[in-house]
Amino acid sequence: MLFFALVQNYAQAGSTSLLTLSQSKPKAPIRIVAVMDTEEIPITLDHEIVPSFWVEQHKAPGFDFDTDTSFQKYLNSDHPFDNSTYTPTDLLPIDSNFTANNSKAFKLRQEAGIQFADMAWHFRNAFSGDRLYIASAYRSSGLQWYLIKQWCALIKCAQIWTSEHQAWLAVDLKVITKWGKWYSLDAAYPNKYSNRLKANAAEYGFHNTYQKWVEIDGKIVEWWHRRYLWTELAKLLADNNQTFAEYYNTINN
Repeated sequence: MLFFALVQNYAQAGSTSLLTLSQSKPKAPIRIVAVMDTEEIPITLDHEIVPSFWVEQHKAPGFDFDTDTSFQKYLNSDHPFDNSTYTPTDLLPIDSNFTANNSKAFKLRQEAGIQFADMAWHFRNAFSGDRLYIASAYRSSGLQWYLIKQWCALIKCAQIWTSEHQAWLAVDLKVITKWGKWYSLDAAYPNKYSNRLKANAAEYGFHNTYQKWVEIDGKIVEWWHRRYLWTELAKLLADNNQTFAEYYNTINN
């Protein structure tokens, strides 16, 4: 008998809770895509099975840039949400004990939150206790409108109904060391923390949407901004040194 197996370090099959996932200490990242004979599988597996949403939502290659509920929904001033009141049904607090502030005060969509918790755990371990700090996650259209009205130019803040934060998939990040020192993730001051996120965030499905200025991305550079796209797309962009806007415009022109 043959079956298709997907394996990753942060997840478990069945009814594993998010709390268990975030508090457990995962092994080094593992991803196996294989067809194997079930008669050869040992009784005790040395890996954990990825949750069912990976199998159900990502059965075939290809990305959906248009549907509001898609992890790859492309958003800019010319490509807003179809539903201005869009709110996903799979929202959960970010359940991680490895951020510098209370992650549970912020919500992401379930898959994005699990991936972020895994990224935060590996980040903390890589720097012996220095942690990611969540500065912002979801922003409502009302708050987005307030920011624009008060001071935020459209080359920095997205118009309402076009923000990746409103998709419940984006976070703005800083770093706090174990000694309490703050570090920004600003392009003008690159450091070991920004370098790690640049090199590794795609492994967890996160992409820096705004890194090549207004002419390409429509916004100024924001190294602190990370948006969940799904691992395959995030890695594709990282491998080709493309931003989301570059890739989207290339395949649609």
